[in-house]
Amino acid sequence: MVSNTRYGTAHNGLSDWYLQRVSAVALAVLMPLPVLLLLGVYTNQLNQLDLLNLLDQFASRLLHTILILALLAHAYTGLKVIFEDYVHPIGLRVPLVGAMLVTMIGIGVWWLAIIWAWGA
Repeated sequence: MVSNTRYGTAHNGLSDWYLQRVSAVALAVLMPLPVLLLLGVYTNQLNQLDLLNLLDQFASRLLHTILILALLAHAYTGLKVIFEDYVHPIGLRVPLVGAMLVTMIGIGVWWLAIIWAWGA
């Protein structure tokens, strides 16, 4: 007899897996750019004024926005899955995931406020 027991009752494993992979690809493409900027500053190929002029362009702000959104989506999805898998009491898991979500939203808003206020 085949059991009707369904494993993975949250039913969001595929969407979590997909979001994790898409955000990982975005991070793999975008993370070398800040590293190259830091190397340029460290090797004195970019001075502070050149760096600020480069970061003040719309394309740079857009890439930073995509980077922070991908980073936060990747981190949130990974930590949420860890909490769902290893924190069994629902009374502890829900506040942990909620606090993590509020913290990440706060970090994202703070970062985006800095990025988009550069030219103001």
